[in-house]
Formats: sequence, structure tokens, C-alpha cells
Amino acid sequence: MSSLTPRVLLDTSIAQLRTLASFLAEEMGEYRHQSETANLEARACKEILLTISVLIPKLQAARYVVTDDDVALGTCVGCEE
Repeated sequence: MSSLTPRVLLDTSIAQLRTLASFLAEEMGEYRHQSETANLEARACKEILLTISVLIPKLQAARYVVTDDDVALGTCVGCEE
């Protein structure tokens, strides 16, 4: 049996998204006072960072809703089927 459970996958994903968010925040700081192209890149980083900041809490909430047994059975808490 694989050690990659839904909770492990969610925890790993959250950690990776936090790392990406930190990287993007640093990149945004480096784009200040630069060319228009850099401003476009900074704006893209900001949009991605905002998306990640919404996604992380949803993944954290999913850790408490989805159990390993639910996924093994093909069901989830709150699903009607």
C-alpha cells in the first residue's frame, strides 16, 4: 500500500504552495523600480500570489473534511452520492 495518503498529499501541496508564495513575494520585491516588462511580471506574480493565498486555506480545510478512509471507499464527507 502506498504511503501517499490524501492527508499527506494535502500537507505536501500546502507546503509547496507556501514555498511558491514566498518565492513570488520575493520576486515582486525585486521588480520594484524597474522596466514596464518587469511591472507586467510583478503583476502576474501578484495575481498568482493572490490565487495561492485563497487556495491554501481551502486545502487546509480539506484536510479536516477528507479522511483517508473516505477516499479509499470513493466517498467524501458532505457528498450526496
